[in-house]
Amino acid sequence: MTTTTDVGGTAATDAAPSLHDPRTYDHGVPYEYYRWLRDNDPVSHHDHPAYPGGYWAVTRHDDVQRVSRDSVTFHNAPDPFLDDGRMGDAEGGGSSELLISKDAPEHIKLRKLVNKGFTPRRVADLSDRLRERTDAIIDDLAGRDGCDLVHDLALWLPLHVIADMVGVPEQDRAMVFDWTERTFGFDPAVTAEQRTQAMTEMFMYADDLASQREREPRDDLMSVLLAAEVDGEKLTKFQIEVFFMLLQNAGSETTRNLITTGTLALLQDPEQLEWLRGNLDQLPTAIEELLRFVTPVVHFTRTPVTDVELGGRSISAGERVLMVYASANRDERAFAEPDRLDLTRDPNDHVAFGAGGPHFCLGASLARLEARIMFEAILTRFEGLEVVGDPATFPRVNSNLIDGFAELPITWSAIRPAH
Repeated sequence: MTTTTDVGGTAATDAAPSLHDPRTYDHGVPYEYYRWLRDNDPVSHHDHPAYPGGYWAVTRHDDVQRVSRDSVTFHNAPDPFLDDGRMGDAEGGGSSELLISKDAPEHIKLRKLVNKGFTPRRVADLSDRLRERTDAIIDDLAGRDGCDLVHDLALWLPLHVIADMVGVPEQDRAMVFDWTERTFGFDPAVTAEQRTQAMTEMFMYADDLASQREREPRDDLMSVLLAAEVDGEKLTKFQIEVFFMLLQNAGSETTRNLITTGTLALLQDPEQLEWLRGNLDQLPTAIEELLRFVTPVVHFTRTPVTDVELGGRSISAGERVLMVYASANRDERAFAEPDRLDLTRDPNDHVAFGAGGPHFCLGASLARLEARIMFEAILTRFEGLEVVGDPATFPRVNSNLIDGFAELPITWSAIRPAH
């Protein structure tokens, strides 16, 4: 892409941010660049070393929704990830087997089967366990006056929730969590070989766990998925094992980063923070706004199976189309004052869980429940909560997919006991 118009005070020439390069996000999502694209080139073409035809970035809310909902034209296969130069390890290796990489009719069949483990009743039944886990995580901080919000607080709840759901024994969790962090943690210090080894070990563990549940079913997600049947068809063990690995990533990374970046957003807006403390019954509405405002998953791709016109641009079959959720959620055409956190915003047609269509986030209700319980605990149990230092200098995850911090130090004056 070549242009000479100013973007946030700098010229948007060939040096414009590369949306597929993780380094672009070292200091946060490039919202100013997104704004420029929405106003001047809403369906923009970008070069990519791994894609002969480059890719197209879709930045307006309506266009993102169109691509997401038109599953006949725009497919998830071969996978929905934007190659960041490291494909072939965590994100690329085997990604075509993931549920989110499938299209109809296979995706519909698989999703119906997997939905058996995500019924409203099963999710609601987790509430008490979630509160116990959350209070235990905070209780472990007793006697301290500070911690790393990422690794000491936000990390543990989603990891334990997925382990509770699937049925991972307590004694195995440290091992499974380590594999998850090495495979999906976006740590640049982890080599491709280490990532592949962790992924292999986690897959072998999932295979062993599935074999155990075949012999001795329990009231957990692994047993439910093994028994699930739709129109006489069942999931294979391989499909369940692949889904186990997807859960470890999708169920931990996105929620932890919502908790982390959402807490930071509240601390940076004391007026909104105090309002929410006094109106905890409005947490569901507030969480929708936090999802819009911080957008943990920056983008996904689709691939058209036929030539198509979008936003006045002609896109050829097979060229990647990037749905930039973080831009769509700040689109002035869809939201009044989109760069302002407004916890009372309603309606709120954000696309943080996807922009509609058959691939809408399967775990959205679970993520909302986790966020409600964790934010309620943070708001009611910590006194004098503050961020230590300048968030602009804090290290972020090394990813073009997930927006989040690798570290975020906080302090407090006191921790109240759990109710």
